[in-house]
Amino acid sequence: MTQEVGMVLSADYFPMEKMLELAPMIDNLGYSQISVPEIWGHDAFSLASVLAYRTKNPRIASGIVNMFSRTPATMAMTAASIDELSHQRFVLGLGVSGPKVINDWHGMAFEKPLTRTREYVSVLRSIFNRDRLDQDTTQLGHIKDFRISIKDIRSDLPIHIAALGPKNMELAAEIADGWIPVIMPLDQFSQEVDQMHEHLKGYDKKPDDFAITPFIPALVGTDEESQKTLRGHMAYYFGGMGDFYNNMLQRFGFEQEAAEIKNRWSKGDIAGARNAITEELLDAIAIHGNADSAQEKLKAFYDAGATCPLIMVPFNATLQQAMLTYQTLAPSLETM
Repeated sequence: MTQEVGMVLSADYFPMEKMLELAPMIDNLGYSQISVPEIWGHDAFSLASVLAYRTKNPRIASGIVNMFSRTPATMAMTAASIDELSHQRFVLGLGVSGPKVINDWHGMAFEKPLTRTREYVSVLRSIFNRDRLDQDTTQLGHIKDFRISIKDIRSDLPIHIAALGPKNMELAAEIADGWIPVIMPLDQFSQEVDQMHEHLKGYDKKPDDFAITPFIPALVGTDEESQKTLRGHMAYYFGGMGDFYNNMLQRFGFEQEAAEIKNRWSKGDIAGARNAITEELLDAIAIHGNADSAQEKLKAFYDAGATCPLIMVPFNATLQQAMLTYQTLAPSLETM
């Protein structure tokens, strides 16, 4: 059986029309999932909707949308609509984001993220089950007297949760259908998968029924520019995306690199932050190099417990670099 591979596609990385031109290639190359992220540019659901219409086979996922800026009702209506459009291929990928995005972009208080996640997913499950709602929550208010009007809706529409910390991971094991780790070093990813499997057993869930879909920075190419591009992407996550990813690096033993990247970035020294991505850190996190080494690294993530690795081409890569990477790491070697 062919192992599953997915990809991360964002209209913030390439023009949306270019993303749509990739649709036939995605089907032909056998990719199993397309995850559409959302930060503070293009929303995730617009591109996901069109990709759902333009493709036939892969799952279409939000990857990742936050649980603060949309009510559970809005999220459920959107998910159900795209699921219908895709003929039940949609996966709802959720996360809490972080204080900077929620406070400063959405103008909301970033409070009690674990409680919000539990209550938010509980309301979603009830909506997908077409229950008439009557749920009194601490973070979302009293949701009552409504039932979603869409009748052809999956009660088991998959919900995946992005989680980095131990408490978030255990909550994902309890209430979700899958876990989305983001740019996690390979050795530590393997250990976290083992821990996730232990959590699942504690909730009487089978690991084989639980998706683990890590976002993995990937760029095939041996030239200096490819390395620079990957380092720039990683420096942005570890230096400019709040504290979550930087804290993860520290927790996983890269304290010196985490401090240097954060210090450089905070001073506006973007090149310095990029150069602070050491060879060791690059090798631990990213898929890179020639075709053979890239495919070997992808296999290592499978061996570590990924059920569907998600290829995350850096935001400042060229379309030519992206195409080469997608073709090299595809589960099928068919061409368009």
